[in-house]
Amino acid sequence: MFLSINKLKLVSTLSLLGISALYYSQEKTNPEQVNEDNLKKHIYFLASDELQGRLTGSEGETKAANYLSAEFKKLGLKPYEGKEFIQNFEYGVKLNPHDDKTSTAVKGKNVIAVLDNKADKTIVIGAHYDHLGLNEHHNSTLANSDGQIHNGADDNASGTAAVLELARLFSQNKTKENVNYIFALFSGEEDGLMGSKKLAETIKTNYPNTIFMINMDMVGRLNKDNNLTVGGVGTSPILSDLVKKYKPESINLSLDESGVGPSDHTSFYLKDIPVLFLFTGTHNDYHKPTDDADKINYTGQKIITNYVFNLANALGNEKEIPFTKTAVTATKAVPKYKVSLGIMPNYADTKDGMGIDGVIDNRPAANAGILQGDILTKIGKCEVKEVYSYMDCLSKIKAGEEHPVTVKRNGEEKVFNVKF
Repeated sequence: MFLSINKLKLVSTLSLLGISALYYSQEKTNPEQVNEDNLKKHIYFLASDELQGRLTGSEGETKAANYLSAEFKKLGLKPYEGKEFIQNFEYGVKLNPHDDKTSTAVKGKNVIAVLDNKADKTIVIGAHYDHLGLNEHHNSTLANSDGQIHNGADDNASGTAAVLELARLFSQNKTKENVNYIFALFSGEEDGLMGSKKLAETIKTNYPNTIFMINMDMVGRLNKDNNLTVGGVGTSPILSDLVKKYKPESINLSLDESGVGPSDHTSFYLKDIPVLFLFTGTHNDYHKPTDDADKINYTGQKIITNYVFNLANALGNEKEIPFTKTAVTATKAVPKYKVSLGIMPNYADTKDGMGIDGVIDNRPAANAGILQGDILTKIGKCEVKEVYSYMDCLSKIKAGEEHPVTVKRNGEEKVFNVKF
């Protein structure tokens, strides 16, 4: 999941008490079961030091792409285009924050497979497999971490492993589905959704009746609170009820309507394709070298993967999935700003303050004492209601200025003096 001020980083969790009930309810509805050992095998490989953090354009990315291609080949799937599962693309990335004109060329590799059921409808199930490498592109949230391996087990080996397992389930399903499935594993996501933009450019040409896209980004860290965020439910009028109908028994869903979010589903929403985005939340290891495979909740991820299997089946059986533009993109513009508070904002449009889902070390918020879980309500006298008003407030501040920042913490209002 790439780091940007308007990226959704919502905290999502699963209680140990609920896991057994969730597992039982999934077994009743889904005769095909996700194999937890498969998830673990994929994540431990992708997040191993051998792959050096899977930076787009690196040798580690190539090793990951070859592994993913081999997995698709084992399942008897066909490439999206040509004879190989790899789709090449290129883009430029600015590595010097003081030089806006010079960019470095990066060559990326998507890995894309098709389950062709000879149907007249197609669903894309995707995740990104790239991560931060050795912090060469400076996206780490840990200060002075250049040269350290950022393994990205949750972000996003977890989503990649889930897509591989879904590809296995659907390709081995004894009942032929009513849709074709495209299993898309993107690179270049951490630099701005580059790989998914590449696929989205041709998806309606190659598969004109692409009816839906499901994106899984950071689905490996469910914990005690039982909450799962599902974004994009406003992109079609049928989605809210469908998402609730097939949810595992003990999960508490947090629904976000926007089709624009922090990850690859955005590229497809912008092509007028309805989307869903599953996300289990940020954590202290987000974009740090400590996001490792031994911290994944594999039982929780198994539950989510089964949930997506059931959702994808249900979506494939719908006669029509009408597309709806969501209000955020239709009515709001993103203001320009030159300072950063150093937080990961909650993207949900709550109107009563903006949740802080992460605080970056050694940045203004952390230095002032603001914590993950605080709700930001004011910067100076400027009111913050959600992420767009937050960015509007930032746009009025100059570097070096000090302002009081007001937050709610456990229902109590607190004010911190922040130097930007």
